[in-house]
Amino acid sequence: MSEVRVLVGTQKGAFILTSDAKRSSWDVRGPLFAGWEIYHMNGSPADPQRLYASQSNGWFGQVIQRSNDGGQTWEAVGNKFAYEGVPGTHQWYDGTQHPWDSNVSGSCNRR
Repeated sequence: MSEVRVLVGTQKGAFILTSDAKRSSWDVRGPLFAGWEIYHMNGSPADPQRLYASQSNGWFGQVIQRSNDGGQTWEAVGNKFAYEGVPGTHQWYDGTQHPWDSNVSGSCNRR
């Protein structure tokens, strides 16, 4: 039978809930990262044992955590969220391609 896994992030930590396909009973692990706010948890589509958790704290900021063993152990993978590479273009309403750009004031730049 296949396993069902639910990843839950809360203000008080993270939880991993698992059950068999019938979902008649659940195993609850947690809280992981007790005392940290976990805004997002995600499983990798390429590797079911790889999990990511986004933890945040008003003092330390945001840190991405990664587990390669289904949540048994975790390691911080950093907090750099910059896109590396050429951003490319997007299609305008008239069908022409334009490079992505932004303005700090929040309005769109048109070329």
